Amino acid sequence: MKICILSNDHQTCDVRLYYKIGKSLAKIGEVHLICASGVCNSLINPYQDVAEADSKWGTLLQLYKKAKKIHPDIVICVEPLTLLVGLALKKKIKCKVIFDIHEFYADYFAEKFPYPFKWLMKTIYLSLERRLQRKVDGTIAVNEQILHQLGVEPKKGKVAIIPNYPVKNVWDYTCEIPMELSTICAMNFDLIYIGGLSADRGIFKILKSINILRDEFPQLKALIVGNFRSAAIENKFNTMLTDYNLTAFIYYQNWIPPEKIGLLLKRSKIGLWVFNPQNKSLYLSIPLKVMEYFAAGLPVVSTKTPLMYNLIEKNQLGYCCEYHSASIADAISRILRLDEEKYQTMSKHCIALIENKYNWESLEPELLDLIQHLAVK
Repeated sequence: MKICILSNDHQTCDVRLYYKIGKSLAKIGEVHLICASGVCNSLINPYQDVAEADSKWGTLLQLYKKAKKIHPDIVICVEPLTLLVGLALKKKIKCKVIFDIHEFYADYFAEKFPYPFKWLMKTIYLSLERRLQRKVDGTIAVNEQILHQLGVEPKKGKVAIIPNYPVKNVWDYTCEIPMELSTICAMNFDLIYIGGLSADRGIFKILKSINILRDEFPQLKALIVGNFRSAAIENKFNTMLTDYNLTAFIYYQNWIPPEKIGLLLKRSKIGLWVFNPQNKSLYLSIPLKVMEYFAAGLPVVSTKTPLMYNLIEKNQLGYCCEYHSASIADAISRILRLDEEKYQTMSKHCIALIENKYNWESLEPELLDLIQHLAVK
């Protein structure tokens, strides 16, 4: 059985696509991961290839040509746009098409527009996404909320809910430290945030909370890793660093390869996931970063929602807070004030939850079952 995974946005070394879905499916077939960027690998299954082009539509055309040459039995499409490629291949070579949806794409698309137009643009995008989704043979979703948004009902053999949990022992490895990370990999940090940098993802709330904490913890060090969503966000971030005089407390690192993240998590004490609860796509999902914090033994401070409260506070894995700076600072302070024994107990709870429950290995059988069911259908 030949399987193609297509993405016009992710890299060929993406954690979910390569290290999880790709490696799992390589146990039952020949897997080809074709993306817009990344590394190429033509020797080891799962294989990796890059569709190079000067435009997004050119990339889609290259994805089509490369996948057609492989002539797969099953095509897994990662974004709505790659569904266009998958459905074209289905018509041409009679392959089965699966939509792996792990983002609230309509909500993210609507965020680009001013408030009066957000609802309209989300409605238009979602309508098109649903139309494409109705033509696929199977669906993989990270949670039930995404299925509900698409109007899809869970159905065995056709739909699988596969959250983005980390692989067991995901950070139990040693790897070469890149030159650009050598300085921060020699340091220890009290706080770490990894992810997109935007107002709704709480980056300015984090800065203000650190400004509150600096008197109680004058040696506080925070590491922020990620890309700014816009130049305006970056300018405001830099202005706040100067205005609050936080340059001695905050270290910034732009995006790094996913497989290197463990190097930074191992040198940190608390993971941050602070977000605007009015943002539906953030409110309804547990991002991979939170699970990866836990896998590294990091207690988490997060915005309080029913989902995050049930995960974090009920399992004693950190604290939830309101979406304002004083509450964030208080939650962080509660963990920083713990003595070493109590902190280590909380850290071990984080690791145990991943090892015993929230791990990719527990989900793999459902993925393999879906693929095998569609292959013989």
